[in-house]
Amino acid sequence: MHGILRWKILSDILADLAIDSPDLSLKLSNGPALETQLLQEIESRLSSISAFLGESELSSSCSSAIDLITHINQLHTTLQTELLDAISTIPPSLHNKHKAHNALSAAIIEASLVKLSLMKAQLHQQIYGFSSDTQPEATMTNALSIAYHKLKDEAEDLMEAERDLDGRIDEYERLMQLVEGYSREGFGQIVEDYIRVEKETEECRRDLRRLGWTGFD
Repeated sequence: MHGILRWKILSDILADLAIDSPDLSLKLSNGPALETQLLQEIESRLSSISAFLGESELSSSCSSAIDLITHINQLHTTLQTELLDAISTIPPSLHNKHKAHNALSAAIIEASLVKLSLMKAQLHQQIYGFSSDTQPEATMTNALSIAYHKLKDEAEDLMEAERDLDGRIDEYERLMQLVEGYSREGFGQIVEDYIRVEKETEECRRDLRRLGWTGFD
């Protein structure tokens, strides 16, 4: 309403300032005083026109700014809506993708474990389930049992031989102690006496030979 009123005033001012206006010609013919008054009125009307034009430019600028703000708000609303849609759509898709990938990995691992179990069963059957066509009782289980008992018997024999060897080593150590003189009343003394007697006997023989005795030969 305010803008319409302004445009009406502007139209009236322009109509009054028109060169071919009868009112303007009448006013100019009434004398210098009226001419001066008319000039003042023209200046006043021109100031009003300038103010009006300034307000129009300001109003236009404000309208442009308001339109721009409204457009920004609309874009903000649109972008916010698209962001919410993306947030509600993309993460579930990624979650479903990761979930499917994890399920596939779990299935692959489970299949590998089943395959390993099958390979283990096959190897067990091939090793322990072997049997001869001509001798059904000659199975791997029986062969392993016989080998086990044989190894067990050999182990017992080795333990017995070890005990016997330990006894012989103990006897040898005691004998060595006698030889080395740890027991002067035992074998060591006998050996020393024997060596001493043999030495003295050899000396006596040499003396007798020097004297011409030949009866020892």
